[in-house]
Amino acid sequence: MSAASRDPALVDRRHRSLPAVRESELPSRVMTIPGCEGRIEARTLSKDMSGPATRLVMLNSGWGSGVAGAFTADVELFVIRGDLMVAGTRVGQYDYAAVRSGEVVSGVRALSPTLALLMTSAPVRYDSSAGGMLSKPLIGSADGSPWAPVSELPGRFIRPLADGPHGHVWLAGGRAWTNEDGPWHSHPGAEEVFVLDGEFTVAERLSGQDPDTSGVGAIDQVHRWEAGTYTYRLPGQLHAGPGSGSSELALAFHRMQGPRDCLWTDGAPAT
Repeated sequence: MSAASRDPALVDRRHRSLPAVRESELPSRVMTIPGCEGRIEARTLSKDMSGPATRLVMLNSGWGSGVAGAFTADVELFVIRGDLMVAGTRVGQYDYAAVRSGEVVSGVRALSPTLALLMTSAPVRYDSSAGGMLSKPLIGSADGSPWAPVSELPGRFIRPLADGPHGHVWLAGGRAWTNEDGPWHSHPGAEEVFVLDGEFTVAERLSGQDPDTSGVGAIDQVHRWEAGTYTYRLPGQLHAGPGSGSSELALAFHRMQGPRDCLWTDGAPAT
C-alpha cells in the first residue's frame, strides 16, 4: 500500500473516493489558524488539492479569538464533544456552525477541550482588522428538528442540521437497519460521512471514475464503519445497497456538496 493510500492528506478527493478512513490510524499534525490563539491537533480526513479540506481537530480550552474579525475562507465546525462559543452562540455536542469568508463575527472560542470536524474552503486565517457590521453565524442545532424516517430504507432516520455554505448537513441514524434486497442510491454531489456512535456496514459500488477501478468496470465493496470512521464519496457513486446494515443503534454526521437529493435504483450487476 502506498503512502498516499494510507494518508488522505496526500489524496486529491476530487478524483478518488475514500471509502473507509479510520481516524485512529491517521497521523496527527499540529496546525494553527493565524489570528486565533492556541494550536490545533489535527488529523486530515480528506483534502481537495485546490484548497478545501476536512479535518478532525482537538481544540484546547481557550482556543480562538475573543475579538471581532473575519475568516478569510468559509469555516464550518461540527462539535463531536465539548463546547464552542461562536459569535456569542453556544455550540455544543452534535451542533454545527458555519461562518462564511469575510463575514465579521464577534469572536470564536473553545469553552472546553473540544473535538470537532473542521471544514475549510481554503487555507484560512482570522483577520481581526476586518471592518464592517457584525454577522450572525449559521447555527444548526441537533435539537432543532425531529428525526424523520427514510421510507426507502426502513430502520434509517435523518435529522437535518443546516443548509451550509456548500450544501446540506445532517445527522443520520440507524436502528438495527438491514438492507438485504433493497435499493441502492446515489447523490449528484460529493458526500462525506463521519460515524459518531455504533457501527454501519455499507456496500459501495466504485466505478471507473475512481483511479483504483479505472478500466475494470464497477466493483462492489462492503465496508464496516465503526465510530471514528470517515468516508468521502464521489458524486454519482451508488451505496447503501444490499448487504448494508447497522448495529442496534448507530449515528453519523453527513455533509453534502449541494442539495441532499437521492437517486434510487436497484442497481446493475457488477462487471
